[in-house]
Amino acid sequence: MKAFKLLCLLLFIPFITFAQTPKTIETDLVSAFNRIDYWYGKQGDTTSDILAVSDSLAKANDIFGRKLQYYTSKYPFTISQKFSSFADIGLATIESADGQFRIYSWDTYMGGTMHDFANVIQYKAGQKTNSILDTASAENEKYIYAYADLYNMSANNHVYYLAVYYGVFSGKDKGKGIRIFSIENGKLVDAKLIKTNSGFHDKLYYAYNPLSVTNNIKDADIHYDATQKTISLPIITGEGYVTNNRIIYKFTGQYFERVKK
Repeated sequence: MKAFKLLCLLLFIPFITFAQTPKTIETDLVSAFNRIDYWYGKQGDTTSDILAVSDSLAKANDIFGRKLQYYTSKYPFTISQKFSSFADIGLATIESADGQFRIYSWDTYMGGTMHDFANVIQYKAGQKTNSILDTASAENEKYIYAYADLYNMSANNHVYYLAVYYGVFSGKDKGKGIRIFSIENGKLVDAKLIKTNSGFHDKLYYAYNPLSVTNNIKDADIHYDATQKTISLPIITGEGYVTNNRIIYKFTGQYFERVKK
């Protein structure tokens, strides 16, 4: 463990010292991300040591995640920087319309049929730009979802950020949801704006069988309508099948509440 931390530190020093411009930052991040792809490709090499490849893939993800977190907290301009090459390498970048919130998501390639994801969540608090590295670890074994869309909504003298996320657990088991954040006292917090029979929550979520999504299913996704201030999600049967019926939650001034039909 000590040797691994020392290795990460040694690899970390050069980019802290020299990378400062948008171009050099992007180049360094792409280079680090390509190491993830390299070791992922080695998993199918029968001549390679499986455990060594797995360890190297984990190290590559750790180094990339730490670099991305460092750059996005150290250099405020990165929150609005158009990293044109990120989409080409498989690094998803989503941002809010007000330019104050951004999420970077990637597949670590460490989960097999259950995909393991990682994220760096970047946000502005006053004049400061902060970043959070959101990854699984030995201390944090919770499943990490990827993010696909990001919206912002103003209400109650606050700005709320609604992030659509998803998980891939197997070919027959996926999940989607929406999570609401806010920035308070310089910190990113979960905003419990969704009122249900069980109380107040910061998320809506559903699991489903993707094989049930056929041409007869009009929409299997979760959506936020900024004009109507509504969240819409499909009704899922007890067997995990997606239906064409939907549940609507509408923001009524203080909370999102389910629309009664």
